[in-house]
Amino acid sequence: MVRRWGLTLWVLSAVLLFMVSMLTHPVLRTDVLRDAGILLLLAWAPMLMGGVLTWILVRSFGDRDRLDRRLTQAMEGHPIRRELAWLILFLVCFVLAVALLALFFRSYGAQMGAADLAMAASLVARLLFLFTLPLLVMDRSGITVEGKGTAMPTIALKVSEPWRWLGLVPIALSLGLIGYLIIPYTGLPTLSFPLVGFLLAFIVIAVCEEIFYRGMVQSRMEMLTGRWGGIVSTSLLFALTYAVIQPYDAVAQLPGDDLVYNLGLALLTYGTSGLFYGYLWTCFRNTWLQVSMRVGVFVVLMPPDLQVGL
Repeated sequence: MVRRWGLTLWVLSAVLLFMVSMLTHPVLRTDVLRDAGILLLLAWAPMLMGGVLTWILVRSFGDRDRLDRRLTQAMEGHPIRRELAWLILFLVCFVLAVALLALFFRSYGAQMGAADLAMAASLVARLLFLFTLPLLVMDRSGITVEGKGTAMPTIALKVSEPWRWLGLVPIALSLGLIGYLIIPYTGLPTLSFPLVGFLLAFIVIAVCEEIFYRGMVQSRMEMLTGRWGGIVSTSLLFALTYAVIQPYDAVAQLPGDDLVYNLGLALLTYGTSGLFYGYLWTCFRNTWLQVSMRVGVFVVLMPPDLQVGL
C-alpha cells in the first residue's frame, strides 16, 4: 500500500507545503508571480531538458533494469525503515550542528575570516552527520568496506560500464544553458586561492550530500515507495533542509532569513534540482554524475567577489 500510494502522498505533501507558503506569505507570492519567467528559465528549463535527454539516452543505450536488480540485491536483508529512521536523525543533528556552529562563530570568530569560518562549519557538519556517522552506525547499510556492505559503493562509486557515464551529456546541456543565461550578467569568479579552496570544499560537500540524499535516503525510499516516490520524497527533504539551514549555512543560496519565504523558494529551486539529481541517480546509479552537476552549478552561481559568509 505504501509503495502504491507513495508517489501521490509525497507529491501532495510538496504541493501542500508550497501552497501554504504562498498563501501565508504575500511577499513570496508577489515575488514568485513576478519572477515566474526567470524561475522557468533558470530553475526548471535546464533541469527539464536534462531530464528528457537522460530518459532518451537510458532508453536507447542503458540497461536500467539490470542496474535496478543490482541495487535490490545490495539492499537485501537491510532493515530499510530502521535505517531511514537513523538517517532522519542524522539529518536533524546536521541542521542543529550547522546552526550551533554558525552562532558560535558569530560570537567568537569575528577576528577570523568570516567566509572561511562559514565554509568550515558547513564542511565539518556535513562530514560528520551526512557521511561519517551514517557509515559507522548503519553498519551493513550498503556503504561499508567489508562484507556484504561493499555492494553499494561498488555500484555508486566504482562505475565501469561506459553507458553509465552518458549522464555527463545531459549535465553538460543543463550547465551550458544555465551558464548561457547567467554568466553574461554575473561573470565567473576570477581564478584565485580562495576560489580553489571553496571549490575543493564544495566538492567534499557535494560528495557527502549526494551519498547521503541519493545513495542512502533515495535508494531506501525507492524500496518503500517506488522509483518516483523515492525521487520526490528525497527532493522534498533536500529542499526542506536547505530552507531551514539558510540563515546559518555558507552553501545555501536562498535570500534572507524568513523560513516561510525560503521554504516556498526552496521548493521551486532546490526541489526542482533535486528531481533532476534524483532522476540521474535512478537512471545511472553513478554518484559522480550528481557531484559533477552540483559543482558545475556552484561555479556558475558563485559570485565573482566570493562573498560567502554567515
